[in-house]
Amino acid sequence: MKTLGILVALSVAGAVSAAAQNDRLKTARDLYASAAYDEALSELAQVERDRPTPAAALETDAYRAFCLIALGRSGEADTVLESLVRKDPMLTVDRYPDVSPRIADQFGAVRQRLLPQLIREEYRTARASAVQNAPDAVSRLTRVREMLRAAKDIDARDETLDDLGILVDGFLDLTSRSAATPASPSVPAPPPAAEELAATKPSPAAPIVFDAKSTDVVSPRALSQQRPLMPRAVIEEAKKLNRTGLIQIVIDERGSVEEVLVRQSVTAAYDARVVAAARAWKFRPATKDGVRVKYMKTIAVTPYEQ
Repeated sequence: MKTLGILVALSVAGAVSAAAQNDRLKTARDLYASAAYDEALSELAQVERDRPTPAAALETDAYRAFCLIALGRSGEADTVLESLVRKDPMLTVDRYPDVSPRIADQFGAVRQRLLPQLIREEYRTARASAVQNAPDAVSRLTRVREMLRAAKDIDARDETLDDLGILVDGFLDLTSRSAATPASPSVPAPPPAAEELAATKPSPAAPIVFDAKSTDVVSPRALSQQRPLMPRAVIEEAKKLNRTGLIQIVIDERGSVEEVLVRQSVTAAYDARVVAAARAWKFRPATKDGVRVKYMKTIAVTPYEQ
């Protein structure tokens, strides 16, 4: 009974604290709207000391930055705005009332500067999730795609981010197809009756993918294997890193490239262009006993001059 009383008391205390935070935030907003910026900052400092919820903390930082800009303390405001964008790269200030064009411009400049870096960081995490088939892979990749769209909307995209977009779409396609593959049932179905068994035809087995270790297989031969067009800046960056990349391609029975997987990266921009070019390659299909078969081929990717 004593424990229950303690839990109830804690719950009430939390509710009171949240209510107090909301009251203080409302007071700070009203002070800001009436141009009492120093008083608003004092109220916001109290909200921060009360350990606000994530949503309240975000709003607290936003109004702190607005007050600092209004007071001409642009350097301090930039630091707060950078923290805001890092916490929520999709944040826009139009959700807040009474935002002046000056504030919108300063926030937009900070977001435009930071967003490409944050997209690359988010992509690295999303890519690792996709390679490991982690449950959050699709949501992380989708978030990167949304961030890329936001970067385009504020003119923060560059050639490298365009290449990342190609890679994100490729990973999403592979991840979605993998998730759509039905799992084997854990409990076997009861055996069919004799007459059903006689009438049932065996379903065709999934095609086997052969590779260089397979015996008695004639490997595919390249018919069209255009090198990707690379900007000089991308080539120079790749050469500085002195990396050799590896891709795996699955060539189907028609000689088309069905899948492209980056097994060892050169750079994100370099990988994206190689993947896009590889999808258009054509081969004479591999054969086994005269029958066309699927084949997985590993190809080294080395930075080269155009």
